[in-house]
Amino acid sequence: MLKLEEAKDVEEMAKKINDTLKLIHDIDKIFFMRSQNSKSNVIARTLVLPAQWRFVYGEKKTYIIEVISEKFDNLTCDEKIYVVIHELMHIPRTMKGLRGHNYKGFRMVNVMSRKIRKQIC
Repeated sequence: MLKLEEAKDVEEMAKKINDTLKLIHDIDKIFFMRSQNSKSNVIARTLVLPAQWRFVYGEKKTYIIEVISEKFDNLTCDEKIYVVIHELMHIPRTMKGLRGHNYKGFRMVNVMSRKIRKQIC
């Protein structure tokens, strides 16, 4: 059975990454969650809330970054940084829509994660 919970540790890591790399994301508009027993093959994923849900729940949260517990929690701190940066790269600075993997910033994820790992881990 799928179990969902808030992922405050991932949110704190994302805040540190955002501040250190000056990514200019409004982290308060992102909800961070951890799922257990997911059938997904990914380590993490970024979702945008549909306009209808934002209308019902208010504009406070626009995105969800979900980490899959069985895969994410076993990673090293360096690997977690890489994954969180990767997921943040899907969110444009305008906070509208999602970026695909063809966005040029994805080529810099390795460089960015190496640059800040000593400050975060």
